[in-house]
Amino acid sequence: MSEQDLTPDQLEQLREQLASVPAGEVVAEAAVPLITMAQIRLGLPPEQHARFRDLESARLLVDALGGLLAATEGRLGAPEPSLRNALANLRLAFAEVAAHAQDHPAGEESAPPPPPEPEDSGILRPPSGLWVPGQD
Repeated sequence: MSEQDLTPDQLEQLREQLASVPAGEVVAEAAVPLITMAQIRLGLPPEQHARFRDLESARLLVDALGGLLAATEGRLGAPEPSLRNALANLRLAFAEVAAHAQDHPAGEESAPPPPPEPEDSGILRPPSGLWVPGQD
């Protein structure tokens, strides 16, 4: 369903729903794909996903998350500590994977050390109730 398929009343109701979502929640929800994609590009967990490893892409995603959190520092509310913890874990995992890649160039038979077990940060949770187009 596109915007043109909506009646003016439906469109106004949709705008009211979107306007009711706190901006901090929108920013926090935007951070989740960066975290997920960084984990994938780091090849985590290695026994299942090493084939997706791309350290340059992982670096870009981790840097983007860091920039997002730096720009919104102190304004995200409850999700902020979890997002900062996720960023710290990603930076640590990046350093470990990059060090392993340097010590074991492609083709050598050695798996990278497992990343530290993340705490249950709550960021990989069901959506917060934010309405997303196409998902009812």
